[in-house]
Amino acid sequence: MLIRRLKNHYRNRIWTFLKAKWKLRSGLVVRIESDSDWFVFNEVFTNKEYDAIFSFLFSSPLRDPLIIDLGANVGYFSLRVADELIMSQYKDFRIIALEGTPVNYHILSRRLDQSVLKNRIESFCGLAGHKTGDGKIARTAMHFGHSVVESGTAVKADTVKYINIDDLIPNSTERIALLKCDIEGSEEIFILNYSDLLRKVDNAVFEFHATSCNVENCRSHLRQVGLISKGILKEEKEYNTCVEIFSRI
Repeated sequence: MLIRRLKNHYRNRIWTFLKAKWKLRSGLVVRIESDSDWFVFNEVFTNKEYDAIFSFLFSSPLRDPLIIDLGANVGYFSLRVADELIMSQYKDFRIIALEGTPVNYHILSRRLDQSVLKNRIESFCGLAGHKTGDGKIARTAMHFGHSVVESGTAVKADTVKYINIDDLIPNSTERIALLKCDIEGSEEIFILNYSDLLRKVDNAVFEFHATSCNVENCRSHLRQVGLISKGILKEEKEYNTCVEIFSRI
């Protein structure tokens, strides 16, 4: 265990020394600062695991599209969507990025602080699921896989407030072009608590964690609010997870 921790420590120091970054054609800059970054970057930008959603997102012209990224981690999904919107000549778009782990949020807010995104993106530190109250979110060595845990659980955890997502959207009638939800097992709680918000969503991508929620119940409730499954993007049976696209089209 000690050897593994030392190995991870020095590998991350190397990433810090390298200052690896790449400027996309949209003008956005993507940085790799750790092994965790390298893993998620390759999922989002190299393997393009979420890119199938764009065929639904751009199936009809968008007007001032609003994107909500729940479980934004360190920002790669938000950057990928922003890159696609900019390259598709959309100037007036907004992204709301919510991340529950404070250490991830620190990286997220710094990573999204780019002149290209000025007035186009807002980031918040908080949990999605319940509309009020506090939750405890466990920390892991990597910056993905963090999840809400019960009080008293013998793991390192941060106390974080739940954010009412409705409060982040001043215009109560505004459509949501795309909602991405990867909140590590709290997705059923979110779906059940936000029926009205989900009725305003035109396209969505959910990562379901079958060990923490009833996936069929999630799908059933999404159908009730008009979001129909368009297929599974990725399935990892080892972890009982799948990433699934939903659309109102």
